[in-house]
Amino acid sequence: MGRPPYIEERVTAKVPLLLLALAPLGKGFAGGFETIVESDLTRDVGALADPALEGRDTPSRGLARAAEIIAERFGAAGLVAAYPSTAGAEPDTGFRRAFHRRLPEPDPAGCALEMEPAGARALELGRDFVPVTGFSGDAEGPVVFAGYGIRSKTERYDDLAGLELDKKIVVVVEGEPRHDRKFDGPELSRAASLWDKLDALAESGAAGVLAVRRAAVAGAAPAKEADAISFRATWADWNGVAADPPARRKLPVLEVSLRCAGEILGEDVEALVGRIDRSARPVRAAKSDRRVRMRSRTRETSVAIDNLVGMLPGSDAALSAEFVVVGAHYDHVGIDPRGRIACGADDNASGVAGMLEIAEALAQAGPRRSVLFCAFAGEEDGLLGSQALCGDLPVPKEKLVAMVNMDMIGRGDAGELAVLGIVQNPGLEKVLARARKLRPSGVREVVLREGEELFERSDHFSFHKIGVPALFFFEGLPIDKNKDYHTWRDTVDKLDTKKMLNTTRFVYNATWILTDDDERPPPPRD
Repeated sequence: MGRPPYIEERVTAKVPLLLLALAPLGKGFAGGFETIVESDLTRDVGALADPALEGRDTPSRGLARAAEIIAERFGAAGLVAAYPSTAGAEPDTGFRRAFHRRLPEPDPAGCALEMEPAGARALELGRDFVPVTGFSGDAEGPVVFAGYGIRSKTERYDDLAGLELDKKIVVVVEGEPRHDRKFDGPELSRAASLWDKLDALAESGAAGVLAVRRAAVAGAAPAKEADAISFRATWADWNGVAADPPARRKLPVLEVSLRCAGEILGEDVEALVGRIDRSARPVRAAKSDRRVRMRSRTRETSVAIDNLVGMLPGSDAALSAEFVVVGAHYDHVGIDPRGRIACGADDNASGVAGMLEIAEALAQAGPRRSVLFCAFAGEEDGLLGSQALCGDLPVPKEKLVAMVNMDMIGRGDAGELAVLGIVQNPGLEKVLARARKLRPSGVREVVLREGEELFERSDHFSFHKIGVPALFFFEGLPIDKNKDYHTWRDTVDKLDTKKMLNTTRFVYNATWILTDDDERPPPPRD
């Protein structure tokens, strides 16, 4: 995308006066430092890594909810929109800046779910049901409930035994019985794989399948009625773990909400599966005369995805037209066909929580230079969000002094911090040395010039490629020390919030120096 037309106006002599008018009076460095507290980090990382967000895949409703949380915190910190509206453009969209990615999405003309007899409520795409990518087609027939749809010799458990499924529309619940001793207890076993269930149902002659979503975690509150179900464009896979084999046979499949399944079956589906969970034995639903017609199709199209960018105006008449960027990616990898959720607590709810604390701290402190705070989507898919933003900057590239990236800051030694970017920007080593002395942060050891294989794997690299000095703050090296990286085990309970606090305070120190120095660092080495 080209530079928006208003960009040129923002580099005229009037810009410092405009930014000064918006800038807070400021309490100085120490006043900002004191606002960085562990309780805030705990609150924000918990909200972003909530299993209800289903791993914040790009795109997903979980990612959209995370964007709402970040926008709320940007506003509370006093940031302003970095992309103001222009004449003839759509109204100001606040902190959101969309980029586009080609992905599958539901085809409204090719998706339907209808119940017979007539008179039942009309079921809605995106609220009651969504298609499953790769399982297109039309089907109709009587409805049969088949529990979790599991056949397991190991567990001596068979939901399909005794059921006549030929030419039927089969309703199955995703996942597996939530039983302490069966099916690996709290760990989701291979029996939970949706792909295995679909193979078994196809072999039994099913005409189509309605796969029922449950709350991500037992006991969790149900989703809002308007947000009952969201389409999954992609499925998670895991670092060092083989993916479950895809289904060998294809038949029409829709995912449906609990409410929708209950209306189709005429029974409380949550109560039915609750009985299965308690006993670890199949349960039959009452016989129903209900029939359904179903259609499932997707299409590939350009999907809009949001980065979030907030601006903190600087306080210095000369330097406020220059910008330091503080960024972190807020996406993760989603959920897999078994229902295992990549909560992404460390990667990268931790970094976003740290960025939000720094936004609040700098807003209180009143830096001389202006600061852009960026939450990127699509990092896990190849730095998509940061690449898009670097091609659509809210200010001229020449006005960017440095970029500070926080990605995975919640695991490992609380007194250690790895920083990449010194090989490319040797002059920034002095900034780090000064940051250690500026005010004690709890960081005792800063690891430099190691882990260079990671330098191209996070969002700072997009800024490096356009000539902006960039630093990548990371929890520790080697990355293999974190055995839960890119797995469903990256959960909030594994985080060390004291380490997050230490790192965030250190990054605040370094960012303050970058906003406060008269001189700006030189461009990076190639």
